[in-house]
Amino acid sequence: MSKPRFRFIYLLFLLISFSGKAQVNLDSLWGVWNDKTQPDTNRLKAMKDIAWDGYLFSQPDSAFYFAQMGYDFAEAVDNKKWVADALNMQGISFAIRADYEKALEYYSNSLAIRNGLGDKKEVAGSFHNIGRVYEKQGNYQRALEYYLKSLSIAEQLGKKRGMINNYNTIGLIYQEQGNYEISLDYYLKSLKIAKEFRDNRGIGDSFHNIGLVYQDQGNNEKSLKYHSKSLAIFEQIGDKKGMGASYNNIGIIYKEQGDYEKAFEYYSKSLAINEEIGDKKGMVDSYNNIGIICKNQGNYETALKYLLKSKNILQEINTIKGLHDTSELLSEVYKKLGKYKQALEMHELYMETKDSIAKMDAEEELYKFEVDKEYELKKQADSILHADEIIIQQAENRAKEEQLKSEKQRRTGLLVIVGLVLVSFGFVFVQLRRTKAQKFVIERQHEKLNKSHREITDSINYAKRIQDALMTSAVYIKDVLPESFILFRPKDVVSGDFYWVHRSPKGQTYFTVADCTGHGVPGAFMSMIGTSLLNEFIIENNLEDTAEILTKMREQIIKSLDQKGLQGENKDGMDMALCKYDPKKGTVQYSGAYNPLLHISKNQINQLKGDSQPVGLHTGKQLPFTSKEIQVAKGDMLYLYSDGFPDQFGGEKGKKYLSGKFNKFLLSIRDKPIDEQNTLIKSEFTNWIGDHEQVDDVCVMGVRIT
Repeated sequence: MSKPRFRFIYLLFLLISFSGKAQVNLDSLWGVWNDKTQPDTNRLKAMKDIAWDGYLFSQPDSAFYFAQMGYDFAEAVDNKKWVADALNMQGISFAIRADYEKALEYYSNSLAIRNGLGDKKEVAGSFHNIGRVYEKQGNYQRALEYYLKSLSIAEQLGKKRGMINNYNTIGLIYQEQGNYEISLDYYLKSLKIAKEFRDNRGIGDSFHNIGLVYQDQGNNEKSLKYHSKSLAIFEQIGDKKGMGASYNNIGIIYKEQGDYEKAFEYYSKSLAINEEIGDKKGMVDSYNNIGIICKNQGNYETALKYLLKSKNILQEINTIKGLHDTSELLSEVYKKLGKYKQALEMHELYMETKDSIAKMDAEEELYKFEVDKEYELKKQADSILHADEIIIQQAENRAKEEQLKSEKQRRTGLLVIVGLVLVSFGFVFVQLRRTKAQKFVIERQHEKLNKSHREITDSINYAKRIQDALMTSAVYIKDVLPESFILFRPKDVVSGDFYWVHRSPKGQTYFTVADCTGHGVPGAFMSMIGTSLLNEFIIENNLEDTAEILTKMREQIIKSLDQKGLQGENKDGMDMALCKYDPKKGTVQYSGAYNPLLHISKNQINQLKGDSQPVGLHTGKQLPFTSKEIQVAKGDMLYLYSDGFPDQFGGEKGKKYLSGKFNKFLLSIRDKPIDEQNTLIKSEFTNWIGDHEQVDDVCVMGVRIT
């Protein structure tokens, strides 16, 4: 069982929440807010105090509401400082509720305004808050990046409290990563400044954190020394929560040393304080620790009493992981007491919570993987851009040299690939960079340009890695659509076809296959635009109607590519089939831009045709996209595909495969296991194409309703 411990991170809002200040006078503050003769700043300050002191730490939803009132007023009077403050408070309200994506959004908006105002102190606070969000998400690399930015500003301004705060949080990051030497170094820096600043709370927190490092290293002697020092400080300043944490950790040390009497003594002291201040999480830890001591001493009746108290609180506050540990202990104690029925009930609860935790951990790991991947992709893409600039420069220099050597040689254009990169947080829009340079294609120069060609090929292969990473991961797809497959076969290294899957918080699953204008690098550019727009409109803006989503995507593509409809202008865009599956209603909503949806139920094929217009500019009239809704049943198959497979030339006569033949083939394999279907489609394509050249990208998605 994991050791229940408290870590002191020294966050500003936590300090205030535990400072024990007098209850805020809400009536007085409401009076100031409603008094329109008061200066704007007085009214804004009153509303901030109402939200912060009155509601933030007890009712964060209400705090958000009142912060919004302050935001609206600050916007109306054009007071950017107070707009930023309101956004920051709303971010904190989301952080308290563990909605870290929303917290990050509001913190980032607040940071942008504070940067514009040049208020370094407030900017440092925003950096720290953003770092805290990344830390809670387990993205320690990004958290460290923002904490160091905050620390740098605090050091520039000589803000001791900010330095103490950041030293502690940075130390915690390194401690979580097991880098105890660096962690200890930062905690000692924090301790040094806290002593200079005569900040007893900071001194106590630093002692506490240092004690935890030694505890992690198994150095109980030093750990006990520093926890005792922190306890003395917390007793001196009357910090009940700090005292409870120190008592708890000292009890853990004595337990590990086998001194159960001392451990019981300190656990009991911790429990008394946690009960006094109403800290339910702390009470759970104390009840569990005392229960374990009693169990180890063979005092099962007493152990049962404390563990049941822990279980009741855990069920009250709905803490799955804690309930998992406690139910396991209760099952063991009931067995010792011969109460096998109750032991079985607790074991069943233990297994139930174990499954829930496994699912939560899997989701958390998947999310961490996606966040880390996005961060790494941005760094890799920056490297690609820099490398491509070098390649272009080298190609231009070689062109000049060859032109001087021989006037007889022909010049043609060298298209050097550049620019793919998708953006960072929050799932933002792809920035495309196009570069032009000249290209020489003369067989006699092949050896001289071989190195350049190799560099370009490497760059394209790098681009493929980025595009593959931007596609919805196979792990996520199998979690959201367990009975599904995707056949993805680009014509070139990178593809203009793409697929995308997302399950909304309401449980509706969106999935699509799209075919962008062109293939290769131009198609890949468009595929990343399409992926970004789906993220923006479905995930960020919460649009639900498939027709509206396609219409919005078309508008944004036309705007982004500055398409005017002029003669000779490229009509860049994409054909796609977009579906929304609602398992509660048993329905699928479909909208298409040329691409169809094939629904096979038993032996019946129902082909839903899309609108005869692309997601982009075209010569016809721009009409809103339409949607169709069908009922689906368990075992039904849905197929989405680009035109790459039906348009492929092959067979004995070198003709196109065609959609009708493809639909009949899908009907013939509909009852096969999903993985076998994928294999059969691959074989059919390989056998058909034979020695012919692949003419287009191929993407086929199959989904079985479960």
